[in-house]
Amino acid sequence: MNSTSADIYEIAMGRWSRRLSRSFLDFVAVPASDSVSAGSFSSGSLACSSLIDVGCGTGSLTLAAATRYPDAKIVGIDLMPDYLTEALRNTAPNAEFETGDAAALPFGDDSFDTAFSQLLLNDLDGPARAVSEMVRVTRPNGRIAATVWDRAGGLTFIRLFLDVAAILVHGAGEELRKKVFDVPYQNEDALFDLWSDAGLHEVDTTTIAVRMDFLDFEDYWQSLMGAHSLIREFFGNLSPELAHEVQQATMRAFLAGQNDGRRSLVASALAVRGVVPGTA
Repeated sequence: MNSTSADIYEIAMGRWSRRLSRSFLDFVAVPASDSVSAGSFSSGSLACSSLIDVGCGTGSLTLAAATRYPDAKIVGIDLMPDYLTEALRNTAPNAEFETGDAAALPFGDDSFDTAFSQLLLNDLDGPARAVSEMVRVTRPNGRIAATVWDRAGGLTFIRLFLDVAAILVHGAGEELRKKVFDVPYQNEDALFDLWSDAGLHEVDTTTIAVRMDFLDFEDYWQSLMGAHSLIREFFGNLSPELAHEVQQATMRAFLAGQNDGRRSLVASALAVRGVVPGTA
């Protein structure tokens, strides 16, 4: 059976992004609709509000928000229509999904009370443009928030492989590691500056930790190969002998001298939130 983009993402990252979504929403602290004008962070329940998930992927954050805020209207938007399956579209009655570009959101000004994004900004050519669009479609005193994986310092399951590749595949392995890790916004200060430069107020940042649980090395390997297109291409282009050597070395790192079986690795993400300036 051929795997779709959504299938690959679910195996590689979807299960972990669902875990991240819950903690991220705690940090976002979407305000109750009657407190939007106050501009302060609150975890109060929503009476009636509208939220947009920019770069929703397979819907982890959208659906988590739809469950947490059943009286709110949630919109998930993503540039890749393959992610927005019919099953996803029919999952939650208060969530809807649309195809669109984060850098040119197809909504009018002040359309939402809250805009957030999970695991998107590091993969965009122009993250600042996407943040500007989130601000534009969010009402004054509304909330803007985002989270990205801490790739270089916090993605243990990718680091295991990339370090092995850098050691065993001279030149190309080191170049791969650099490409995967060399992304913008690698620390909380950089995200803080991005939000401040967008004119947002009450900017705050944090680091969120989640567990990545694997049944065994095979489960880990399948997740790894789906995690990043550069990793798949790199491994697929190795000679059979070198590919075997890299996989075996990665397995030894994963097993850490123990029998194969369940493993739980820590992953961390960087998060930022801020408030859209109110009207004069």
